[in-house]
Amino acid sequence: MLEVFLKVIVIFAMAAIGFAANKKGILPAESRPYLVDLLLVITCPCMIIGSMASETLTAGTFRLVIEVLAGSAVFFLFASGVAFLLVKCLRCPVKEDEGVMMVIITSINSGFMGFPVTKAIFGNTYFFLMVIENIVLNIYLYSLAVIQMNYGRDQKKGLRETLKPLCNMCTLALIIGLILLFGKITLPGSLLDFFNTIGDATIPISMIVVGVQLAESDLRSMIKNIRLILASLFNVLLMPILTFLAVNWLPLAVETRLILVFAAAFPCAVVSVAVAAKEGRNAGLMAEGVALTTLFSLATLPFIAVFLMSWYC
Repeated sequence: MLEVFLKVIVIFAMAAIGFAANKKGILPAESRPYLVDLLLVITCPCMIIGSMASETLTAGTFRLVIEVLAGSAVFFLFASGVAFLLVKCLRCPVKEDEGVMMVIITSINSGFMGFPVTKAIFGNTYFFLMVIENIVLNIYLYSLAVIQMNYGRDQKKGLRETLKPLCNMCTLALIIGLILLFGKITLPGSLLDFFNTIGDATIPISMIVVGVQLAESDLRSMIKNIRLILASLFNVLLMPILTFLAVNWLPLAVETRLILVFAAAFPCAVVSVAVAAKEGRNAGLMAEGVALTTLFSLATLPFIAVFLMSWYC
């Protein structure tokens, strides 16, 4: 257990490097968009393809895929309902911000942050399942999350406009990975090494970006917003606890239960800020929610990871 905890601490210590680099001017605010593009366009897609190409489709693997897809879909529906009730209890002074608060509670960063952390702690099999979970997350972010943000506002969007954000390199990598997996296509060893080598850069780069993001945030302002603090704690603590209580007794594979609970423990998705801005909602509040949940997760995720490792592994 100590070994797992130390491994988690090492991963999150990388965020401290990004924090310090930003404060020292080595990685200023202008560098973050380029680092994010490096992750989302190059290293993360390579990591996805490398992981899925390394898996062999068996009856057991197919069952895990179906369980994770179904479980993730149920999670976002359930979490959205819980978020609605919690936000009503918070009684936001600005009614237009209620939808943003719902997304802060519901959304999870199981891709940008979840991929590298899961692979580093639990290994390639669990990372593969987190990739599968991310399929449902992307659908949520560009459909149900939009509905949440526009709560109380009558707005109609066409199907093309709704699906357009799904067209990105990570989605393309998922499609390629699924073709390789279900088509039982084996990549040459050198090509697989190419994808895995570039993909391995995702872990340090993503955590450095997290540190840069936290360094740019006005933490003093955020800690004065009690409702935001409660919403952030609901995201990183309440949701994984409720998910654990919901799935632990179900006849699901151990791998499925672990990945559903661990995914629920990640902070609010970074892309939620862009979605809020595009929808004309309070993107500033959304950004504060992302920063605060990320900060809290630096403390909660190590303990949740150790608990899941001892409980399920």
